[in-house]
Amino acid sequence: MSKEVISAVSHSYELATYSTPELRGLFNDWMREIEKEILVFLTGREKVDPDEVASYFKLNRESVLFILGKLAREGKIEMQAWGPRKNSRKRK
Repeated sequence: MSKEVISAVSHSYELATYSTPELRGLFNDWMREIEKEILVFLTGREKVDPDEVASYFKLNRESVLFILGKLAREGKIEMQAWGPRKNSRKRK
């Protein structure tokens, strides 16, 4: 799937009201599949950095955070946050 589509996940939800039922269905199907794949990736791992997930699935960090947040809200995963990273790089 194109990186542009993936990186626009949250924007796509915003635009969903303007799309056709067919496109909304396709997007929802894709979301269910990527969520399943991410859950498989997380299985057996105690901690995973969102950047690791993003790199593995070739998604941008914001898309991964959106999907992980959705999974956490649904009670499928647990998310934790820590203070600022040492030697953190600026994110765009």
